[in-house]
Amino acid sequence: MTNSLLIAIVTDEVSDAALAIAEREGIRGATILPASGISQSPLRTFFGLTFQSAMTLLFWIADSDTANRTAQRLNEELDLDSPQQGLALTLTIDQLFGLDLGKAAN
Repeated sequence: MTNSLLIAIVTDEVSDAALAIAEREGIRGATILPASGISQSPLRTFFGLTFQSAMTLLFWIADSDTANRTAQRLNEELDLDSPQQGLALTLTIDQLFGLDLGKAAN
């Protein structure tokens, strides 16, 4: 079985929704980190003040099929193709130690 690391970088406003989508697709447990970044697109303005939404980094490890399906669901349900909504990506894991995904699924 091939495993993948699924990474989602989303606005804080939708981080709970992203976690719920992953759980619905069969991925439980995540590593969650607060983040900020520099965007090439214009930042949002409010009463003349410019700001960038706080972001959350979400990391999951799952079998590749589940990770890819979940990334697709994140894109569809969180509208990640829209500007400043975030992104989702998967990376193949060559070796994995310290986590038995068979036990994690139970």
